[in-house]
Amino acid sequence: MPGYIDLHRTLLGGIPYVPTREFRVLELGVGTGTLSSLVLEEFPHARLTGVDLSPRMIARARTKLRSFRSRVELIAGDIGDFEESPYDAVISALAIHHLTDPQKWRLFRRVYRCLSPGGYFGDADDHLAEDPTFDNRWAQIASTTAVGRRKRAGGWTSPQAVWHEHERFDHPSTLFAEVAALGRAGFSHVGVPWRFFGQAVVWAYK
Repeated sequence: MPGYIDLHRTLLGGIPYVPTREFRVLELGVGTGTLSSLVLEEFPHARLTGVDLSPRMIARARTKLRSFRSRVELIAGDIGDFEESPYDAVISALAIHHLTDPQKWRLFRRVYRCLSPGGYFGDADDHLAEDPTFDNRWAQIASTTAVGRRKRAGGWTSPQAVWHEHERFDHPSTLFAEVAALGRAGFSHVGVPWRFFGQAVVWAYK
């Protein structure tokens, strides 16, 4: 995935706390633990709770995060139905697009309620283009440049084709809709510090 490292680093950059501070982080959709490991390395006093629907992903994350086990709790469960304990930061990478729009908007309200004053919500995810013209142009770029294609048995395939395939069972929203929903949820400051074609990082502060 082009921009994968930049996406994660930008999400991490929104955390407004110094590395010497203790704070609590909730990660929604922990996956294999990639983002969790970055957070725990960058912030050696942070404590992280990670939620993922897949027990298989939780098992892989536990293996990756073994060296941080004293500061990590991993829970198998629905990312839209986490326990509303107090947190200083809530983060998510490439997971919230699995929810329908109404589920996303409810999730944002839950996140807002559980954050401490000044708390941070960072979401790095796939988004639909606001204008289909751009989606079509992205598809053209993806299909005609080597960097925008991936090798499969039998030839090259465009990631845009993969993107439209996963739209059949995922529910990405437009970036505009997400930013507006975060404002309605109560976040005072919402911005988009990074965007690359269909991926974007959103920072929101309570």
